[in-house]
Amino acid sequence: MKSINPVKMLAVLVLVLLVSSVTEGRIMNKCELKEKLEAAQIQVIRAMGDKMTANDLNVRLVCLAGATGFNTSFVKTIPAKPKESRHVNLSADQHPVWKLYGVFQLSDQLACDSGMNSSLNVCNTSCTAFTDDDVTDDIACLKTIISSIQPRPKSNTFLPLITLKTILVKECRSVVPSLYFAECPSATIPMCATPPMSGTTL
Repeated sequence: MKSINPVKMLAVLVLVLLVSSVTEGRIMNKCELKEKLEAAQIQVIRAMGDKMTANDLNVRLVCLAGATGFNTSFVKTIPAKPKESRHVNLSADQHPVWKLYGVFQLSDQLACDSGMNSSLNVCNTSCTAFTDDDVTDDIACLKTIISSIQPRPKSNTFLPLITLKTILVKECRSVVPSLYFAECPSATIPMCATPPMSGTTL
């Protein structure tokens, strides 16, 4: 019987500990994300416009997530625009930088605490919560932000309205839900529902 090399054994143990200590994200697909958003039933708000439907909102959110490659661990750094910088207490020589976290690009300026910027932290969580493989908390935070947005008074809703502009990005405005989700399976038929007649297709 061969003896186990203690150096190799230690190397394997260290590797296992390192892997288990890192919270990893994953690449989702748009059909899975669509299903999770539909289950969350995020309400359309007046600030989004009178013609916006729940389907329109969901397709825009999934389209927005597509910019990350549907990567739940995606983090993007962006310089704040001068207009946004006025709402943060910084000295003249400071140039604020925001970070956007997770598949929905939730901001450390508004949604969560990154420990690097002052934040409203409306979702009362660390930004790292949005970079793991579970998007349940990301969707819950998105729901909280959207439901808190009011069209007036503007002075009190500046940051949420900036987030709303991010959600309603131009690239996703013309996306048609039926086409964008064409490859996704239709809603599951409840067990109590009458099964389709033979010879018919779903």
